[in-house]
Amino acid sequence: MKRYPAPDPALTLLYVEDEELTRETVCTLLGRRFPELVIRSASDGAQGLQLFQELGPDLVITDIKMPAMNGIEMARRILELRGTVPIVVTSAHSDMAYLIDSIEIGISRYVMKPIDSGKLFAAVEGCIAALRLEKELQAQQDFIRKLSRAVEQSPSSIVITDTLGVIEYVNPKFTGLTGYSEPELLGRNLRELQETGEELWATLAAGFEWHGEMELVKKSGEAYCVAASISPVFNEQGTITHFVAVKEDITERKRSARQIELLNRSLSARAQELEIANRDLESFSYTVSHDLRTPLTNINGYCQVILELFGAGMDEQCREFINIVLSETVNMNDLIKTLLDFSRLTRSEINHGRADLSEMASVIASGLTLRQPERSMRFEIAPGVTAYGDPELLRVVLDNLLGNACKYTGMKPEALIEFGVTGCGSESAYYVRDNGAGFDMAQADRLFSAFQRLHTDREFSGFGIGLATVQRIIQRHGGRVWAEAEVEKGATFYFTLPLQQEK
Repeated sequence: MKRYPAPDPALTLLYVEDEELTRETVCTLLGRRFPELVIRSASDGAQGLQLFQELGPDLVITDIKMPAMNGIEMARRILELRGTVPIVVTSAHSDMAYLIDSIEIGISRYVMKPIDSGKLFAAVEGCIAALRLEKELQAQQDFIRKLSRAVEQSPSSIVITDTLGVIEYVNPKFTGLTGYSEPELLGRNLRELQETGEELWATLAAGFEWHGEMELVKKSGEAYCVAASISPVFNEQGTITHFVAVKEDITERKRSARQIELLNRSLSARAQELEIANRDLESFSYTVSHDLRTPLTNINGYCQVILELFGAGMDEQCREFINIVLSETVNMNDLIKTLLDFSRLTRSEINHGRADLSEMASVIASGLTLRQPERSMRFEIAPGVTAYGDPELLRVVLDNLLGNACKYTGMKPEALIEFGVTGCGSESAYYVRDNGAGFDMAQADRLFSAFQRLHTDREFSGFGIGLATVQRIIQRHGGRVWAEAEVEKGATFYFTLPLQQEK
């Protein structure tokens, strides 16, 4: 793994010398020889100690004999503050006692006066090399600590073995997953914990990575699944020294996948059942349409023949019975037609397109007005109302809603029926409102169920299929339908349609 160390910051050198000429000369020489150094200077030990405390330089060069505080005392205090700072002492031959003192406090580099620039440069170079080596070692240690923390805190379980598979390291995630403690695992062969066959180990021994899934067993005997990646580790000579395995617990993922597979199988079986049911329903519809309606047609026809041939000789009660039979066959035929239409509409394919609901409502309103010219009906239809859906099915929705509004306003001297659109949160709600009989909201849950009626046939005729048809069509479009009403104050039926872009 290649590591990219941070840029090395500039090093700072502190030079302490009481002779001004020497101090300026040496600073100039050092600056030319080591342009990468930041050089600071002081005229005595006290000032030098103060600068050290303020600046924290990386290395120090100091004279020994100086006023205020000598170099040895300053160096002693500096080393007390930071024991690793390199210090170079410059001294004359007569300062041998001071040199011995400097050696005793741990200073190993010195340059005799008069200062030989070559020796001074060599001493500084040695200090710089030591400092850089120390910084590099520190950076390496920080990097190793970072890697160690990453492995220890990894969300994946990690195990390192030697080339024979003997475990040398496991991270906390591995022990938590398997249930074994670290002492129970170290020194144990990984083959004992995972039965993967020798093919895996042969792949690793050949220098290749291995990836795959394993079904393993915890210490408790509980089975679990992992997705594993195992890699060989090479030394500088290219020899394999270890294997490292990184494993991710996929037990829940596998369990979910199995549940999804079972669900898909169940859905597939259910789809087949529905397909069979649809075929049976189509067969039933055909039977109802032909085999059941044919006898009704015959009964209706014979009743008409009886009335035509023998009506004059029948008494009034007998003719009434025949007329009742005729009326019931017509009602039965209408009910069969309604059921067939309901079945067909709820199974037909939806063909989306742009539908002009205002135009549809206007056409339907005109038809209702023509069929009942004796009634006083006023339709208020909002212009420009459009929607995205199946135009034919949406026409059925409006036909049922407007037809119901017309029917349930039949006892009003003047019927008012409205169609429009209003905002409903983040979506648009289309509505049909009337001032008719209304209904009790406590019974609203029965409103859209097939064959459920809130009024008697004596009040208003019908089969109870219209609103069920409306709900089924709107639900197939992905919308919803609901109603608000008050007895004798009318009702409002709302429906929504998803906002879709026309394909």
